[in-house]
Amino acid sequence: MTRISKRRDRHFMDENGRLFWINGPEHHCYLSEQRQWRSGLSFDDVLDWKQCAPSGLVSQRFPSLRAACEAFEHNQVTWARDLYLLRMGERMEARRSDPDYKPTAMAMAESQGARPRVQPWRLPDPQGPCCGLPPRPSPALEMPHPHRRRRSAAASPRQLAELQPAFLGPGDPLTQV
Repeated sequence: MTRISKRRDRHFMDENGRLFWINGPEHHCYLSEQRQWRSGLSFDDVLDWKQCAPSGLVSQRFPSLRAACEAFEHNQVTWARDLYLLRMGERMEARRSDPDYKPTAMAMAESQGARPRVQPWRLPDPQGPCCGLPPRPSPALEMPHPHRRRRSAAASPRQLAELQPAFLGPGDPLTQV
């Protein structure tokens, strides 16, 4: 027997943390398993921020929402794979997994003056250097030091000859080969 641990409207979560959605009209509904791709979010955060999408696993039809929930709790659900829902869920996940994602209704409410909400999965931006040191330049912009030797897998004799005067003096025994 599987227990529904949390429920909000047509969404519910079982005791193992799996999320399900009751789809369709109330008199002819079915269950669909929902895949979550962000860990650490509460049940309400997952629903508010729409961080779930159909996995493609669907049930038979039920005559009411209550019948669907009771069948789930008594292990009387027959599951089948729906490829259309699976593809739709993959597209939803690709669109909603962006770090700056906001549901359309939330973005519209903010544009009309509602309090802006920060995604719960984003870390706060640092207010300054964390360790007290100035930030390091990007490695792509860093110029190599003219006197620093770089190790390479295979240096040609010509490359070694070009580097030799910069590092070795005329009286050095290595220059008298």
